[in-house]
Order: sequence, then C-alpha cells, then structure tokens
Amino acid sequence: MIHKTLLHLSRLPKPLARHLPLWWFKRTPGIVIIDVTNSCNLRCPVCPVTIAMNRKRGMMSLEVFKAIIDDFKGSTDKPAMYFNFSGEPTINPALPEFVEYAHQNNHETFLSTNATKLTRPMCERLIKAGLGRIYLCMDGFSKIAQESYRVRSDFEAVKANIELFLQVREDLGVKNPFCVLQTLLTSYSENQVDDIKAWAGEQGFDQIRLKTFSLGSYTTPEEREEFGKFLPKKTKYLRHITGKTRKICLEPLIQTVVFWNGDLGLCCIDYDQMIQLPNLKENGFLAAYRSDDAARARKKGFLKQFDICAECSYSNADNMGYKINLAGKRTVTPTPERELIEA
Repeated sequence: MIHKTLLHLSRLPKPLARHLPLWWFKRTPGIVIIDVTNSCNLRCPVCPVTIAMNRKRGMMSLEVFKAIIDDFKGSTDKPAMYFNFSGEPTINPALPEFVEYAHQNNHETFLSTNATKLTRPMCERLIKAGLGRIYLCMDGFSKIAQESYRVRSDFEAVKANIELFLQVREDLGVKNPFCVLQTLLTSYSENQVDDIKAWAGEQGFDQIRLKTFSLGSYTTPEEREEFGKFLPKKTKYLRHITGKTRKICLEPLIQTVVFWNGDLGLCCIDYDQMIQLPNLKENGFLAAYRSDDAARARKKGFLKQFDICAECSYSNADNMGYKINLAGKRTVTPTPERELIEA
C-alpha cells in the first residue's frame, strides 16, 4: 500500500503536488540515515567529502544515536537505520554499539563500507551485534580499477579485508549479515563484471550490486570534464542517459538524515548541511522531525525547490544500477522504501 501510494505521488503534476497538506510530511520515515562520521580516509575524486564539504568534521556519540532509537521504544513503526552517509562509518569505534542497540530494539540495520578499516575484531563485533545487511565496496577487479577512483586505497588490502569479513561470518556460523559486493561501474571496471561475479560467488557473497557512476551533484564544469574519464563506454551502464530531470523527489517522504551532532538533515544528497533543520538533543528525534519547520523543508524538497535539487544526480537518475542474486544464495525482499531508495 505504501509503495503504491508513493508511486502515485511520483506521477502527480507539480501544481497538484503543492497542495499536499503539511501533516503528510510529518509521517514516520522508512529510513533514518545516520551520519556516523563525516570523515573519510580516502579521497575519491567526485565525492562531496573530498571536494565540497565545509561543515565541521566529527563523530556521532552513542548518546546521540540512542536518543534516536529511544524515541521508537514501544512503537511498532520502526524505521531502518542506515549507516552509509558521508564518511567512512568504521572510523567511528562506537559503530558496533550503534548496530547492537538498533538491533536489540528491532530496527533493521544496514552498513556500507569502503572495507579499508576492517579487522577481525571489527568484523566479529559487527556480526555479533546483529548487523542485518552490509555493502562491501570494491570498485573493480584490478589495482588500476580500484585505486584510480578510491584514492589512497590498496586493491589487494581491500580484497583481503572483504575476504576476511566473509570468512569471519562463516567461522561464526551465522547467516547475518546479508553480504553484498558493491562495485562502481566505471570505464575501468565495466569490462570486469564477469571476473567480479566469479570471485563474489567463490567468496560466499549473497548478492552483487553494480552501481552506476555519478559525476556528482556538487562538481564544477571543470571537475566534470576532468573526471569524465570514469564514465563507462557502455550506455547501459550510464546513470544519466536521457538527460531528463524529474519535477518531484520522493526521498524526503522516504528517508531523513541525522548529522553526527544531532542536527536533522533533509535527504541523502545534502552532504554539507545546506538546509538547516532542528537538532534532536533538546526534545528528541520525533519532535524535531515532526516540527513545522522540518515538515515545510521536506515539502519543499519533495517539490525540488532547493538549489541542491536542480543538479541532484540521485533524483534525476535514469539508472542507479543492477543487482545480481548469486546462485544458491539467499535473497532479500526489500521494503517498499528501500526498493525506491536503491533502485
């Protein structure tokens, strides 16, 4: 029902969409994206953390995270907790405690990592904490494919760390987390898909996600020209094919962001906190989320009236990528919200 409602909203003419009541934008989100930290050890060329982030760097405290979870105690309407925002989550030593607290309180959990900081103790702590799903990111199956984009990473070390995580899951004899190999489809990796699939199958992955490459929402014309070399040659692997832009964005209805300091964020594209929203520390997450100011901002984002909406690589995408379920492996049935955010 939620899925159908969102699809109907996406087809609303913009003049009609403007008349949606404010209470519609105060409903509980399906996903809360956690800014575990906005620091990263890599320098990927078109990542906003590298080229466009001016906000203060920091790490979310366990106290701030617990304040989010505690607002949903006793509720049956519990959003998923996604640890995959601007920085590298495993830099924050409290990450396994975040996962454990969310899991203990019946929230779905998801983590995306560049796999550079995975050690056996970290792998064990994340798995034992009850992590539900993880993206282990390796952007190609060669040194040049990985290191050309993931600047400061080491292909062999990342590959070994990913193999370690899967081995630890096997050693612990558990089914969680659902393990996904995520690879960016670039000009360096687009011809390595068969090798990636073979290796992923050997290692015990449950799924592969081939993610289309984006030149970013914050890049200058000069940066787009310089880093256009990463764009795949195969049209089917491009994110933007038609050049069309969408008049409405569903993301503010589906998900929200909490920055590391407790400030509420609009959506997954507002990396630099250009939209100022309330902080949850004073009255809790739900009070901040349901405030008129926050609801008005989500409605404005839904109508794509912010400057950051115009060049949004996410909401204007034709193709976000492909998922491959590996033979004999478990499958995951996405929630309607997740299907939309990751399609």
